Amino acid sequence: MLRGAIILLHSTTCFLLIHAQTGGNLSNCKGGCQLGEVCVGNPFSQPVSDDECNTCAAGRYWWPCNFETLCFCNDVDDMDTRVPPAPKSGLSVNEELDPCEDILTEDIFNAIVTPTTDEAKALYTYDGLCNAITAYNANHKEKFANMGNEEQMRAELAAFLAHTAVDMIVREDMHCVNPITSSDGKVYCMPCKEIDYDKETKSCRQSYFTSENSYKEYCDVSRQPPQGCACNNENTLPATVPVSDGSIDTSGYIAASDAYFGRGSIPLTWNYDYYGASQALSGNPDLLCDNPDLVSTNSMIAWGVGIYKWMEKMTFGTTGSTAHKQVLKETFGGTIKVLYGDLECPSNEWSSAAHVGMVKDRVAEICKSGSALGVYLNMDQCSVRGDCLQCEGLADIFESCQVDGTCPECPSWPDFVKSAAPTVTPLRVESPTFGDWDYVPRGRASALSSPRYALAFVFFGGTFFEACKSLF
Repeated sequence: MLRGAIILLHSTTCFLLIHAQTGGNLSNCKGGCQLGEVCVGNPFSQPVSDDECNTCAAGRYWWPCNFETLCFCNDVDDMDTRVPPAPKSGLSVNEELDPCEDILTEDIFNAIVTPTTDEAKALYTYDGLCNAITAYNANHKEKFANMGNEEQMRAELAAFLAHTAVDMIVREDMHCVNPITSSDGKVYCMPCKEIDYDKETKSCRQSYFTSENSYKEYCDVSRQPPQGCACNNENTLPATVPVSDGSIDTSGYIAASDAYFGRGSIPLTWNYDYYGASQALSGNPDLLCDNPDLVSTNSMIAWGVGIYKWMEKMTFGTTGSTAHKQVLKETFGGTIKVLYGDLECPSNEWSSAAHVGMVKDRVAEICKSGSALGVYLNMDQCSVRGDCLQCEGLADIFESCQVDGTCPECPSWPDFVKSAAPTVTPLRVESPTFGDWDYVPRGRASALSSPRYALAFVFFGGTFFEACKSLF
């Protein structure tokens, strides 16, 4: 009786089979952690424990080990500081170029980044951005604006700065009306209900606390630590503001350092946004939970929270793509789809009227930043196959704005594109093509030596899946 059989396994077949069994990218603990490290859980996105993640290092392929950011290797000696990994792009780090020193000079930065207020100019500085890039990349294997070749690095900087040109704020106007710096050095401001807020004058018709006992906006009580910063009514009561000028009416004011609302280069809003950004940037969620207004006062953090959302915000929570991964495929539309979803994609008056103006601004800004950095991005297609997200209607806006003159840099954008030879060859596992499934012709023994094929001995009673695992 035969005990087994020799079969020919195709490596791409096995790759797909394992992914079908696991449901996604495997955790960073696959194969075990380095000496002095242990596989720990990242309960920010899903409730997962360290004990559950420990099984990933032992070879477990199913939940939570089939989500790359739920379990990760952490230094045993510093268990209080945990920086979860950013989703992987599949490209190699560019060891030869520095994003600021070699590509984004201060002159180029100043041509792209033009804040309109003195406070924003003081916050969103060139040094602050470069420091934020250095700090983020030092703590993450997946680097911001430092993966792949020079053209991809330029594309990422251009797309990121295009979005920040539209989105960057110091503090969200409606939730911080008439901010003042008191004699204790803190910033205080008046929160406002949307129904009472006048966008033209940036004023509030009546106090938020006329109808509320405490400030409750942007606090999701279902997302408490470790899923978000703690929300409670004690944090945001009306404050007694210490001011030297008694002529200022500060009734209804709160301390900005106690409240969660829109801040940052790509703004944070909710309590869980602040938790995730704080953990990603410092390994300590308390940093921004205890003082969210650091995003409005520290240049490195103001830029850093935007980098965090760019690198780690995924289309489906713990799965899907990121703006970082999309721009490395040289598509601008994919970054809009990840960051803003249905609010801005499709990009037309009928489906996203409230945001279509912002989309038009994004198109104008990508032409401006792309020209300054000498790189071109597609509006609705990818240069690299697979996982390409589109923002329907974006290409139409790109074409129409050149006709009506609302994106003045777009017509001349291609004239500024630089031809840059790759300094690092991207490494990427491509999706299988029909050619990968070719059978091995008789008399072609040399085909068996191809890296696409491997021989595996499968005992009856075993599984094809186990045989596949032996090939990796």
